[in-house]
Amino acid sequence: MRLRGATALVTGAAQGLGKAFSEALLSRGASVCLSDVQGQKGKGVEQELQENYGKDKAMFIQCDVRSEENLSNVFKEAVSKFGHVDLMVNNAGIMNESRVRDVIDINLFAVIKGSQLAINHMRKDQGGRGGVIVNVASIAGLMPVYFFPSYSATKHGVVGFTLSWAVNPHIKGYGIQMACMCPFFADTAFIDSIEENSCYHLKEAQQTLEYTGLIEVDTVVKGFLQLVESDNCNGDVITVSKADGVQYNRKSGRRVKPKL
Repeated sequence: MRLRGATALVTGAAQGLGKAFSEALLSRGASVCLSDVQGQKGKGVEQELQENYGKDKAMFIQCDVRSEENLSNVFKEAVSKFGHVDLMVNNAGIMNESRVRDVIDINLFAVIKGSQLAINHMRKDQGGRGGVIVNVASIAGLMPVYFFPSYSATKHGVVGFTLSWAVNPHIKGYGIQMACMCPFFADTAFIDSIEENSCYHLKEAQQTLEYTGLIEVDTVVKGFLQLVESDNCNGDVITVSKADGVQYNRKSGRRVKPKL
């Protein structure tokens, strides 16, 4: 899609990949509605991005994606401010095996709800402009990860949900494309939050991450831009790992097992 003049809504945008995705979109000429549960941090990011790209280009709205009402209100406010949403990036996530309900609600339910809101708004057969939905899953959505089983389950769900919509024979008529990002663990505060009670076999989890290495955020952003700037990304899956870098899997719908 052409990003200049487009409007994006990015969840989990106060830090990490969400913030990096938002800045990359702004640098390409898009307007961005940033949302995150972290209000103070989100307002700081809003101020930073407004200073760099213009006050009318970036807006932050606090949102707890576990709440269907919160998510719906953010979408409405984004449309009210910018007139339309052309790109929905369902990025908010949590990795904590002691909070299984939150893991399911944030990683999977919010992705499904966010996608449904975007579909209803974008679909051309009901007066919309069409658009792109990018759901951020994980390498853990393509392979088992025994120290984060609940997290892995939700990310498998995100991949399955996205690809199931992508093969819907009616989606072309809607003018909507759905694609998936599946990066390995990136060097963000998300990883710093791993503690004894947040996963099984903490030492083994830490050893695995040390062995595989963390991906630079810039590398993930490179894959993200390659995906959203594609002429047709429907059904595509981007994987990003330390060993393979960015791998663009076009219309495959197959389970990709990257080298670790």
